[in-house]
Amino acid sequence: MVDLQYYILFWVCILGLCFGSFFNVVILRTLSNESIVFPPSKCPKCNNKLLWWHNIPVLSYILLRGKCYFCKEKISIQYPVVELITMILFGLTFLKFGLSIIALFVIFWISCLIIMTGTDIKEKLVDCNLAIAMGISGIIFNFLVYGKTGVFDSIIGLLIGVIILELIARSGYLFAGTRAMGEADTYVAGALGAIFGKNIQFVLFSALIASMFFILPVFFYNQYKNNNKKTCILGVLFTLSILIFETAVQNYYTFAVMAVLGLWLAFSILKGIKKTESRMYLPYVPALAAGALYFLFF
Repeated sequence: MVDLQYYILFWVCILGLCFGSFFNVVILRTLSNESIVFPPSKCPKCNNKLLWWHNIPVLSYILLRGKCYFCKEKISIQYPVVELITMILFGLTFLKFGLSIIALFVIFWISCLIIMTGTDIKEKLVDCNLAIAMGISGIIFNFLVYGKTGVFDSIIGLLIGVIILELIARSGYLFAGTRAMGEADTYVAGALGAIFGKNIQFVLFSALIASMFFILPVFFYNQYKNNNKKTCILGVLFTLSILIFETAVQNYYTFAVMAVLGLWLAFSILKGIKKTESRMYLPYVPALAAGALYFLFF
């Protein structure tokens, strides 16, 4: 039985690598408005059609030493990274949920999150149709598993996700005259709410922690360059408060301190955005995806 499980896991991982290769195509061609079917795979630099052995996930990147076979231009590290991440997540899905209907839904959600994360990181663009598809599938999933109660919980979660993200996004108008987040983030939060129901609050909290690793380092580096010491200090204190709450002391006092520092930091960030001429949205979908995956698997 154990041998059979490892055998299935092996092929699930191979399937993940193949899907990851396809997701790379979807990410790049979504941004370039090309069909994901035609034309066949080609080098984005020299436009030469790739040979069959140039499309083997991960292995081709190694064999080609990260360069195009024809023009010798560097191949983006995105290709093997997306393939390996997809493989790992597909493998974790099988280990967690086995061969089940739940696993199929989870794989679909993971696939959408990977594609949206890829486009958000590269160009800060997200296909909201994928988020809508996730939301619909989340409602269907909860209906199949929990019946009418599941649908009600799913709709409540969707509303909570949308309201929380919109409140955060629209608070930017008070301090910076613009949204604090892109509209696509609200779509994704709503979709996750439809999937996780009332637990969306914990998913969003996990996303907040994940944002420390995805978003805030870039922001605070810019603040440091602009000599904005107050925001940097608040960022460090807020990060420490989260670490203390998560690993040491979990009570109302530490939560209150964390909440106050978080709000203070948010106001400081929004004021900083208002003073800068360039108002650039930082990608938040990766943090939402990380929060969802953490809650899903752990």
